[in-house]
Order: sequence, then C-alpha cells, then structure tokens
Amino acid sequence: MDPENPDDGDITLQFCREQDGTTVLRFGCCNTPVSDTLIIPVREEYYVLNTVTLALLDGTPLPAAEFSASIDVDSWSWSWSARLPGNVLPLIAPGNTNRSEILATLNGEPLRLTVATIQRDRRFGENWIRVSGRADVLAEPVAPVMAFNNASERTVQQCLNDALTTNGVPLGWSLDWQIEDWLVPAGLWSHSGTWISAATRIAEAGGAYVQAHDTNQVLRILPRYPTLPWHWATTTPDIQLPEDVVEVEGIEWLERPDYNGVWIHGGDQGRADQIVRAGIGGNHPAPTVVDTLATDPAMTRQRGAAVLGDTGKQARISLRLPLLPEIGLIRPGQFIEYHEQGQSHRGLVHSLSVRHACPELWQTIGVETHE
Repeated sequence: MDPENPDDGDITLQFCREQDGTTVLRFGCCNTPVSDTLIIPVREEYYVLNTVTLALLDGTPLPAAEFSASIDVDSWSWSWSARLPGNVLPLIAPGNTNRSEILATLNGEPLRLTVATIQRDRRFGENWIRVSGRADVLAEPVAPVMAFNNASERTVQQCLNDALTTNGVPLGWSLDWQIEDWLVPAGLWSHSGTWISAATRIAEAGGAYVQAHDTNQVLRILPRYPTLPWHWATTTPDIQLPEDVVEVEGIEWLERPDYNGVWIHGGDQGRADQIVRAGIGGNHPAPTVVDTLATDPAMTRQRGAAVLGDTGKQARISLRLPLLPEIGLIRPGQFIEYHEQGQSHRGLVHSLSVRHACPELWQTIGVETHE
C-alpha cells in the first residue's frame, strides 16, 4: 500500500518587490504567474516596528518588560512567561476564583493565554512578578481523568467529539480535522486519561498531532507529513526566506534509520497492512506498529506515512528572524524554503518560539529538512 497523499493549495496573495525596492501586495506580480509562495525579498535593511501588548480579556493593560512563548508539534498549546511590575498582582492574584486569562498581541498576532503560576521578586527599589502558564483547561491538573470508549461503530472523529463532553454535554471545543477519517468498530476505542490525552491518542493513531487555535476553542488535528519528504523538491513552499532576513542560524545534521516500509497491525480485530515507499519496496522495514485503532486502510496509510517520513539523513535548522508584517508568526506545519550561501533547504517547521525584550521581538523556528 502506497502512503502518498499529495496536497493541493489555494491561490493566495503575493508580496512582490518593486523596482524602487518597496514591497507591495498584489494578485501576482512582475508579469509572472501567481505563486502560492510568500517570497521575502533580499533587502539591505529590514524595518519592523515592534508592538507587543498584554492585557486581561476585559482590556485592562498589563505592561510587560519581557515576554516569551513557545509551541511545537508535540505540544498542543503555547507555553509562555512574562515579567510584569508587582503592582498588577491584585489583577491576577492566585486567590481569584477563576484562572486569569491574558491576551498577548505580537505585531498584531493575538495569543490567548492562561496564567498558571506566579512568582514575586522584591528587592530594594524594585518589585516584579513573573507569570507563566499554558492552556491546561483540557489537561491535568484542571481536567479530570476519565474513561473513553465507543459503544457503537463510530469514526475516530466522532469518537473524539464524543470525548470532548461532560456527561454527554459538549465542552464547547470544536475540531478542525485535517486528516482522513476512518471507522472504528464498537468497543475498539478505549482510553483512560484527560480530554487532551484522548485527542493526542487519536491524532497519533492517524499519524497526526494536535494544535489548539491561538484564540478560539478549536483543536486542529494536523498530519505530521502533509507531503512526504521525497516529494519536497516539487512541493510549493508556503514561505521563501533568504539568509539576509535571518539574524541567527544553526544547523544540526543527523541520520535516522533509512526505513522504506513498515507493518501497521491492529490486533485480532484490526488490519495488518504493510506500508511501503512507492518504487522502492519494503526491504528495510521499521519495527511493527501495533495499534488497536488500525481498523481501516486510511489509518494504516497515514500512520505508516508518519513513520516513513522521519527517516534517512536530515538537517534540523534553527532560524532566528523578526516578525515581519509580510509573514507574522511562522507556525509548526508550514513548509518553507530557506536560501543560504547558494544552497536551498526545504522543510517543515516543527517548533516556534518568540521572545520580546523591549524594543526587540524575535521568533526562532525549528525546521526539519531532508538531505
């Protein structure tokens, strides 16, 4: 069975460089075909007016001296911290009935965050607090541990929607489902844990990961490899970055086993499918994956693609760059092309961290590339 699943995109606007060096937004440009790629031009200088604000959801401002946040494909929500003046402590005090929520806006990009911990540091002439947290309403210690199962035949998407309830009443979270769904016979879905662990378990079965929307109660179920690495040379990147816009670059070369096939086994009531890389065969198989949710070819194909995608020679590239108005935050799952010293690297963004210390604001992305 072949795990290929090419992905088509919609035509988007394009930032283009004019003869005077300015950048404008056009439907295509320079008498060339419209591209799906957001191309950042090479410039002698890049100007960014950084604007970072923190406020309670009611609009009460929180003047932050420092702010940082991060997310990756193995973290379903943002983790963050901020350094605030001590006089705002009553606004977010631990004794409040409900956890305080904060809206951070980074050059126009909003992030809705929850305060989990507060530390105070007082010394002569100074009074600061450091607040931090991550969205944990669906996870421990806020969420209860429960048992999930399917009493009747359901799709895995239906199983997850059923899980995001309390006594059958929806929690108010919806799904942005971006993988292929599949049927699970009655009784085969069984899990003990929190709401988010149920979501992570189902996503993993389908070769995917979970990311929460930045501001809304939406869980996005995203494929780990929307396009498999051996097709990246012909895949249209979301963003094209020149080395000129990168302030710090780091590259780590590593080598994974060069697997070209894997068996996905669902046990007595499931399937047993061998997923192989097209045109190569399965003469170097990865360890067998056993998963009771392997009940449909859609599942085994997607799970196998996730295993085979993370193989062979790779380079993990770290890029630190500003939050340009053209691109904003470069999030996990975006496919980029990076040019440096005459070489071109294409890969998937796996992590993103941002750091603000007035007046500077930087984002650092981690990119998986295959050599």
